[in-house]
Amino acid sequence: MKNWFNNLNLHYLIRVLAGRTLCLRGVGSQIGRNARIINIGGPSNRISIGARSIVDGELLVFPHGGSISLGEWCYVGSGTRIWSGGSIEIGNRVLISNNVSIVDNLTHPISPKARHKQFQQIYSSGHPKDIELDDQPVRILDDAWIAMGATILRGVTIGRGAIVGAASVVTRDVPDYTIVAGNPARVIRILSLTELN
Repeated sequence: MKNWFNNLNLHYLIRVLAGRTLCLRGVGSQIGRNARIINIGGPSNRISIGARSIVDGELLVFPHGGSISLGEWCYVGSGTRIWSGGSIEIGNRVLISNNVSIVDNLTHPISPKARHKQFQQIYSSGHPKDIELDDQPVRILDDAWIAMGATILRGVTIGRGAIVGAASVVTRDVPDYTIVAGNPARVIRILSLTELN
């Protein structure tokens, strides 16, 4: 009993008990004790967590739009933030380590005047429902591994089986079965057939 309670996410449970379903969950999926599922005013189908996936980080969709789809057998590490105003699709068996940032938009307008207006709206009434943040979809394909502290920016596709090195900043597409690292991330090498088995 004690172990069950220690793993309980009270933030999530309170919302569910209040009748606010925050996401769709597959069989055996787990939301860790310190995870945060933040669905700002949208229907629960804007965030979906596949069967047997574990979320220990934060999944957030903005009120102006956004969707996050997490496949089966995935892991989202502690301190990781996945924020969507457009679309973030994560395939099956994807490992996302701790303290990763994945975002499909600019999060704030480029214009200082528009940024201040956005902040005023957040301060007075919450995130605006009508805002242009140049949302561009992010896709992370099956069997990819995003190492600790990496940042994946809008409009990027991470290829099947690709590895993103720790603390890398990914600004363009990553080919299948390659390792990228650095800021900005560059291809370090292609994975060999023996490494893929």
